[in-house]
Amino acid sequence: MKRILTTCTCLTALTTAALAETPRNAIVNTHPSQGEVTAVADATAQLLVHDDGLFVSLDTENLTPDHVHTLWLVVINNPAGCFDAAAVEAQQKVNAEDCNSSDVLLRTDDVAADVGYAGGVIVGEDGKASFAFHQEEGALSGAWFGTGLGDASAAEVHLVVNDHGPLIAGRERAMISSYRDGCKDDSIPGPMPAAARADGAPGPNVCRLVQTAVFKLPEQSS
Repeated sequence: MKRILTTCTCLTALTTAALAETPRNAIVNTHPSQGEVTAVADATAQLLVHDDGLFVSLDTENLTPDHVHTLWLVVINNPAGCFDAAAVEAQQKVNAEDCNSSDVLLRTDDVAADVGYAGGVIVGEDGKASFAFHQEEGALSGAWFGTGLGDASAAEVHLVVNDHGPLIAGRERAMISSYRDGCKDDSIPGPMPAAARADGAPGPNVCRLVQTAVFKLPEQSS
C-alpha cells in the first residue's frame, strides 16, 4: 500500500463550466537527466484548464519502492519565448519547438516561468503513485521564482517527479513536502535556484528527477 500526501483543492471547487472543458492528455516519459528518454508504460497525465486555474493528475509507475517522490508543477506563461531564434541558438537546442529546463531555469524572465510544489508520496512495493493537484491563477505553492500562474489557458505546463531516495525516519513530513529534504547538496542539479536548494534540509540520500509530462498548448501540439 502506498501512502499519499497531495495538496489538492477538491473537484467540487471547480465550476460546472470547468468540468465541461476537454481535458488534455500527455505522455509520461523518463526524465532526460536519467539518460535515454522513454515512455513510462501504462502511465497517464491529464490537464484540465478552467476559467481561473487548472487541475492536473498523474498516475504513474516504475518508481522505486519505499522512496519518497514529490511532484513539481512547472508553468511557462510565455511559451513563445522558448522559440525565439536567438534563444534557440544560444542554447543550441536539439528541438527548437520545445520549451525545456534551460528555458525555465536560465531564461526564467523571458518565458515568465515558475515552479511550485504539487504533491508528495511514499511509493509502495508496486512502484506506483497517483497525484492530483489544483492550481488557481496567481502564486504557486513553494514557488521558486515568484512569477506564479498567469492566464492558465495560455500557459505551457510541465509535471516533474523528483525521487528523494529512501524514507528517513522522523523526516517523513519534511521529505514529502519539499524539493530536496534528505538529499546531498551535490545531488541537486547545478542550475537549480537558491529557493529550490533551500527547500528542505540536506541528508544522506541522492535526489533524482525521474519522470516528466509536458502539456503543450493545443496550437503547438497540432
